[in-house]
Amino acid sequence: MSLNKDMGDAHERAFAELLGQRQSRGSGNQWRDPIDARHNRLDTDWAYASDGKSTLKKSISVSLAGWKKAVEQAGGERPSMPLRFYADGSLKVDADLILVDLLDFAEMREAAERWEKARRILASLTEAKPRCIPVLVDLARGLLAEEGHR
Repeated sequence: MSLNKDMGDAHERAFAELLGQRQSRGSGNQWRDPIDARHNRLDTDWAYASDGKSTLKKSISVSLAGWKKAVEQAGGERPSMPLRFYADGSLKVDADLILVDLLDFAEMREAAERWEKARRILASLTEAKPRCIPVLVDLARGLLAEEGHR
């Protein structure tokens, strides 16, 4: 096998495993299963389809045409481009990055902030005595009302 194929295969395995995605057969070269790896949008609101790029060089070129192709191949999942920079031919990783749509990232960040607020309430509930439950219910209502204003 060639070094480029080894780099691409190692990168695809790594990001698919890390992100909990299913790898596509043939590195996404099948018409019925394009793109390198994906989640299933029926399983989660945060389903991504990923088209990985890797290199030994100091830069990776990302074009608008390449991004539009990833959007098209995502087929309903959110598109992403995991980018991996290898330090050398031993496939030592120098940097792993990911390119996603700004609106998707903002939505994900907002959801993470809401979860942090909810997590604190849930943690309080697990430590609370029964008389504290009305206070926690009020906190939860406030959180949900805040959610309704977004």
